[in-house]
Amino acid sequence: MKIFDRLLGSRLTSSWKTTEGQTKFGYDALENAGKRKQTGSSVYREDYYTKGNKHDRLQENAADLTRNLSLASWMVRRHLDYVSQFNFKAVTGSKELDDQIETLMAEASGRMQFDLAGKFGREKMFRLAEARRVLDGDTCLIKMQDGRMQGLQADLLANPPDTTTDSQWINGVQVSRYGRPQRFGVYARNGYTGTNFVREIQAKNVIHYGFFDRYAQDQVRGVSPLVAGLNPLRDVYENFTYALLKAKVSQLFALAFYRDAEEAPLAIDDIADGSGRADEDSDHVQAPRGFQAFVKSDTRYVDMDAGEKVEVIESKTPSSEFQNFTQLVIQVAIKCLDIPYSFYDESHTNFFGSRAAWLHYERSCKDKRDDQIEMRTDYTRWKLAQWFVSGELTLPDGMLPSQVKFEWIPRGMPWWDPSKEINGAVQSIQNGLDTPQRICRATGTDFYDNIDAIAQATEYALGAGVTPAWAVPDKPDQEAIETPQEPNTDDDGEDIEDETDETTPEEDTSDDAEN
Repeated sequence: MKIFDRLLGSRLTSSWKTTEGQTKFGYDALENAGKRKQTGSSVYREDYYTKGNKHDRLQENAADLTRNLSLASWMVRRHLDYVSQFNFKAVTGSKELDDQIETLMAEASGRMQFDLAGKFGREKMFRLAEARRVLDGDTCLIKMQDGRMQGLQADLLANPPDTTTDSQWINGVQVSRYGRPQRFGVYARNGYTGTNFVREIQAKNVIHYGFFDRYAQDQVRGVSPLVAGLNPLRDVYENFTYALLKAKVSQLFALAFYRDAEEAPLAIDDIADGSGRADEDSDHVQAPRGFQAFVKSDTRYVDMDAGEKVEVIESKTPSSEFQNFTQLVIQVAIKCLDIPYSFYDESHTNFFGSRAAWLHYERSCKDKRDDQIEMRTDYTRWKLAQWFVSGELTLPDGMLPSQVKFEWIPRGMPWWDPSKEINGAVQSIQNGLDTPQRICRATGTDFYDNIDAIAQATEYALGAGVTPAWAVPDKPDQEAIETPQEPNTDDDGEDIEDETDETTPEEDTSDDAEN
């Protein structure tokens, strides 16, 4: 009863009294009963919590985990597999123009043509940009005058050493009163740990790519959702280390002796080999007694006196409770990137549960893919303008580079159960519930590329004298369907005789017939 009163009393502490002494109830989250951490009453911009070297500490914490904990690096790789893979497609409506743009885009995607350092191609670079924003919060891709890109890691973005008081710099970014980035302060590596200030770059020449959950005035630098999982991942890493250490200790061969006698189990004055023999100059010899372990043939024995026993020291590590709790911590940790637990443990659920989890994860990836599409669109517009100015791209009269239509299409996943899913896709198309284009995209292919490739394969096969199965579809006889045959029986069921005399030739009225 006292416990109930105490709980009820703590519950009533969330109420407050007016000046008239009347009790009112409000939000429990606003009241502090001493049961949990007190929250502040001031609202700060998000960059306040990562100002100075705090942003670098978060970055190094995540980097250290991915170096040493395979679970952390797997989480990042799985995220990249679903978010950072795209195919480029020009959709201007002109096949010649589409082919021209796609050819230029393919030529510019090589590592020597894309990366200023000549290390990464376009797709690898964009994948790396996604990895850096997951681990570091944000990253920068700098547009160079020669058409290449330079990657900039988060810790190399900092305030210049000579900033003026009339300019507002937030962690390496100069912003307007509305939070719009204007300039970036860029540093370069100096040896292994040092950095030197290089220059300021205008915002129009930088693609600032990161995670932003607040409006521009409240957040300038990105903060990764992985931050919420760093502590649980660190706990998993340390617990694994301690559990393995304990398990190794338990595997050492150790014996616990139990005896009733007062004497020591082995003679104290025995020499190291336990033979009971002493040196010639020694006057004291004591024969060993009891607990003498020796090997006879292939069997190991322990010789003990009556009333004595020996047990092997054993530790049941890790316990089932430890394993269950570790599983729970892992489930919580990987949720920071929306990854379902069935991705980590394939035996966790059945086929339908795995597919349902995958569909939900696919939905969660859309917002992250939209960020990738925005970054890639910025790059594509920049390249189209360069190609147009240099004369590499020829556009129809009156068309500007900004009017060129294109798409960055996420790479889909193959069918899980092809026979069932293909039939379902065909029925969806036949009933107007879906289109071939969308279905092909969902499975990682392009409808128009498929048609072109099938036409090319058909032409080659027919030219070689081979008729492929898909070139001769099994279609019903349309004439037989549209013109039904007349019944060959009358109303009484009697057979109707054919009045046409097929043996009588038609009358020939030509001149040759008269002769």
